[in-house]
Amino acid sequence: KEYRHARATVLNAHYTPPVVIKAMYVALDRLGFKGGHVLEPACGLGHFFGLMPEDMRSRSRLTGIEIDPLTARFAAMLYPDAEIRAQPFEEATLPTNQFDVAISNVPFGDYSPFDPRHNPHKFRIHDYFFGASLARVRPGGLVLFITSAGTLDIVNTLPLEMSAQDVD
Repeated sequence: KEYRHARATVLNAHYTPPVVIKAMYVALDRLGFKGGHVLEPACGLGHFFGLMPEDMRSRSRLTGIEIDPLTARFAAMLYPDAEIRAQPFEEATLPTNQFDVAISNVPFGDYSPFDPRHNPHKFRIHDYFFGASLARVRPGGLVLFITSAGTLDIVNTLPLEMSAQDVD
């Protein structure tokens, strides 16, 4: 069963080099973040938690979501002070407007997760992570993601009158 779960998620299991993660934390620090409630919506083994500067981590509450149950168990063992949930992000029940930061190397691909609440426009997986995370990050909070050219090359297809209930 564990092998089937791991095999099903292998296309979205991305290794993020420590130098990239550390640079993201330098940017976060420069933007004024010193600690708070942090969401890692595709946490894998938890490298974003493990490479968080210690002074920042000591002042933060960490929540990680990982689709693969075995990987989530490893992350929970590595970071026992973090809340690690073994579930797809689209199934995670998380508070709206509660996180100070969302940080991740989000999965990417040419498919849309089913989530009528946070994906009414049927965004591809990487863009879905942006929208669903924005709904969970408080106003004035920060979202720092590594994503693909699929996000960077997107043509704006959102209605100009997009309301809060579209992302809430």
